[in-house]
Amino acid sequence: MEDKLIIEMLWQRSESALRELEIKYGKALHLISYNILKNHEDAEECVNDTYFGVWKTIPPEKPNSLYAFV
Repeated sequence: MEDKLIIEMLWQRSESALRELEIKYGKALHLISYNILKNHEDAEECVNDTYFGVWKTIPPEKPNSLYAFV
């Protein structure tokens, strides 16, 4: 799914946007978090915090690059 559609779904407060975000960027987020933290449970918590942060900030933010924003 394209980033613009995910952002639009977030603006509409559709929880399925978080599933789409996880499908598209979940592996990358887990890899980045694990490489920093070296702990699977902490990396998972960090990724979940990231999803929550995205949920809280879109809207009002409307990023041009969803991956960079996340």
